[in-house]
Amino acid sequence: MPRLTVSRLVLIALAISLSLGLAIAQRQHGVTLVTSAAAPSARQGTVAYDRDLTDAARVLAGLAPEQADRLSGVVSQPAWQEWKREFDADWTRATTERFDRMRTWREEQLSGQAGPCSTLMYPFSGPDILNAYLLFPGCRTYVLFGLEHPGTLPALERLSPALLSELLAHVRLALGDLLARNYFITRHMMTEVDASDLHGNFPLMAVFLARLDARIISARALEIDRDGELRASADRGAAPALEVTFARDGCAPQTLVYFRAQAEDQALKIHPGVVRYLERQAPFVTFMKSASYLLHTDQFSVMRHLLLERSSTILQDDSGVPYRFFPAQEWNVRLYGRYQKPVRDFNYGFQPDLAKAYAVENTVKPLTFSFGYHWETGSSTVMLALRKRTG
Repeated sequence: MPRLTVSRLVLIALAISLSLGLAIAQRQHGVTLVTSAAAPSARQGTVAYDRDLTDAARVLAGLAPEQADRLSGVVSQPAWQEWKREFDADWTRATTERFDRMRTWREEQLSGQAGPCSTLMYPFSGPDILNAYLLFPGCRTYVLFGLEHPGTLPALERLSPALLSELLAHVRLALGDLLARNYFITRHMMTEVDASDLHGNFPLMAVFLARLDARIISARALEIDRDGELRASADRGAAPALEVTFARDGCAPQTLVYFRAQAEDQALKIHPGVVRYLERQAPFVTFMKSASYLLHTDQFSVMRHLLLERSSTILQDDSGVPYRFFPAQEWNVRLYGRYQKPVRDFNYGFQPDLAKAYAVENTVKPLTFSFGYHWETGSSTVMLALRKRTG
């Protein structure tokens, strides 16, 4: 038996503590999700929302809760006060250096070209609803999927000062890559999210929603069954999923669906419901960044084909669908930023044809924000592919 370190004992104690404070929906094969315990509803504009879920998200995001009395013991803790100061500064810096520039670029280059967005598809996303929403804020539904578990929200008011400090430390580590580099590193996420007190992606997605000034209306643990249906109870081969409904002030409710699934061809054969579910969302807008060049390989041909066949628009960096799969008779491709060889870990992803296209300087437009793996060098690549109308 492996020796239990002090840190591991703390995590075990935290898991036990959290479980006492969670109102959960027990799933058929072990997937759980926090729901509020009959929390009273407030109203955001004309939309009723869940006050307890919203306040949990706000406090995790370093924001004061709307119900000051309920979580006063949490926000008065030195660990939370330190987290608030640190995250406020990090968020303000990222907003100035990147988020505001992304919004400006969206209005100037994207909104008028991509058209309306009913459903946004974000493969290999992890918990990154942030970048998806910054570039496509008006979608009715956001579908994200990755390798991390959907997860739960912690019962913050039941944590001791030591356990609260431990929890916030994991939030800090999990968000560090995104705020510094604007992408998550999968192995870091798997360590800090799946194997820690964060219990999956929901806490981090909730942080982003809170910082985007959204209120959570509801959150449900669901599954994608073999027929591709998103249901509350499915079969043994189902993909665990999370459905979050949220709204910003004065806006109609929007839905975020995150599910856990492998996207390799062999995995999709074992779990055919994933492909059937994605096909039902079509036509959709696809968004990809820092996707590990997975779609460059033959092992991901089914997912690559699905995205190319079902997308009306694809916005990505060079790690998504290779440039050669966008023939001129079917797609208008517009290039932004700069292109250079992939970082060392992904040297197999170099695309000579894309490099040649970028060499025609008068067709490439500038990019004012970092996007993708070349976050330090100013050599970010953005490709906007618009499907041509036929007939």
